[in-house]
Amino acid sequence: MAPTENATSDMPPSEEIPSSVSIDDGKQHATKTSPLNGDFEKLVRQTLDKWHIQGVAVAVVDGDETWAEGYGIAALPDVPVRPSTLFYTGSTTKSFTAAAASLLVDDDEKYPSIKWTTPLSQIIRDDFVLPDEYATAHVTLEDALSNRSGMSGHELTLGRPGTVRDVVRNLRHLTINKEIRTTWQYCNALFIAVGHMIEVVTGEWLGDFLRKRIWEPLDMESTFFSLEDAQQYAASSDNDSTVAIPYTWDEVTSQTKEIPYFDGVLGGAGAVISSVLDYAKYIRSMMRQSGPLSKAGYDAMLQPRSFCPQILPQLEKQMLYTLGWMSTTYHGEFVMLHPGGLEGMTATMIYFPERDWGVLVFCNTDGPGRETLAWHLIDDMLNVPQSERMDLYEVTQKKFAMKKEYNSTAQQRLYPSIPSPPRPLSLPLADYAGIYTHPAHPDFIISVASNDELRVDVTGGFPIRMYLKHVTTEYFLAELFFFRFGQNSDVVKAEFQLNIEGKVARFGVAVDFADMPDTLIWFKRSPE
Repeated sequence: MAPTENATSDMPPSEEIPSSVSIDDGKQHATKTSPLNGDFEKLVRQTLDKWHIQGVAVAVVDGDETWAEGYGIAALPDVPVRPSTLFYTGSTTKSFTAAAASLLVDDDEKYPSIKWTTPLSQIIRDDFVLPDEYATAHVTLEDALSNRSGMSGHELTLGRPGTVRDVVRNLRHLTINKEIRTTWQYCNALFIAVGHMIEVVTGEWLGDFLRKRIWEPLDMESTFFSLEDAQQYAASSDNDSTVAIPYTWDEVTSQTKEIPYFDGVLGGAGAVISSVLDYAKYIRSMMRQSGPLSKAGYDAMLQPRSFCPQILPQLEKQMLYTLGWMSTTYHGEFVMLHPGGLEGMTATMIYFPERDWGVLVFCNTDGPGRETLAWHLIDDMLNVPQSERMDLYEVTQKKFAMKKEYNSTAQQRLYPSIPSPPRPLSLPLADYAGIYTHPAHPDFIISVASNDELRVDVTGGFPIRMYLKHVTTEYFLAELFFFRFGQNSDVVKAEFQLNIEGKVARFGVAVDFADMPDTLIWFKRSPE
């Protein structure tokens, strides 16, 4: 899901000692020193302030030892982040969905027909129907889990009220813009489809399956698949767990804003809620291939299936996507990783299997600020010279400035042949207001924002708003703002169509601009 650039921070007093734990399995090994020391604490406080982050939990797995600390605020005004604090971990969920699928692939007795190369339509035939007959028949389990199905993101569909099954059945109403296995395109809905498949064939809710088959064997007692379960655990347990509140930074007012937990469909793409302590156990099991997956299952998690773009500028080598994981090299070291993010919650998990070393950073604010902490610890572990380290904040600010400049040229780029002077709208601006519907997307509510601008509000759980500026006749520029208070936007094409009676009938907008910048998604106007 789309990240934002800023958040906020109300830090505890600088002299306050962060909540911390060190876990040792009791075995004999060389003495090691925690990297989460006083110098790192200073960096954390600077980072939280600079990036407007409320709170962060960090864990480092080094061989048999785990160090974990919490910094900042889990819930205003004064609930601190601890190593046990629970966060939504976003798309890191995908690795669990792939791991769960591997258990079915391994089980020849119960599920002999389920293999990585099995088309999903053979398993959930009625539900898994894509807009293209060939893709429906050929998109396999591993295609879905490696983002090479040919389906673009269609992120807005996850905000439509409904169930996991509804998300899967809505795939038939979307657009496939690539041939399967030719292009990497991040698609949350396909991971939700795999999660639904697991539920159908096992007869169990995915959260229950993960708990019995993966989390309990790893002693991950504070990992959940629903907000209600996480909150009940935090309220009733005798430990110090709390569920972090999501926050964002309002750039207009320069204030911290508490926001609701994401209310759309997450399923196998992003529903997990956990702590860095529990994830440390998971990371260690991945590095050591120590169960609960089979050797073949762990090998499948490591096997590249598709090429994907770099997610951070310091990663200079080609990045690959496996099954719910990314892999690349950093300073000659093989590394596995995956980020996760929802509005107000972000997570990063990274491990170096040959070093038996990993890092986890969870926080309750948007944006890439947490990556600064993760890669600082990695650079220290690898002894990367200061001259070769990157200032991620500076890089990010430059990127946002470039985007703002790019947006300023949107009209010339998107509509290079506008007549001079532009032609007026066919109807008064108010006639374009109304409710517009799509069989898979949330409803769009269009209203008049000013004398020359329309506003679009999106119903459901995905917090998006857009403003429509008239260009010529029924053509507009749509400025999209992902998340509630962020000022980082994207400008795309939009258009209205009139029917034979001269009334507004449809509204089209390129909401899937990352993969389909020239493809309008059409919404039908509801009768008044």
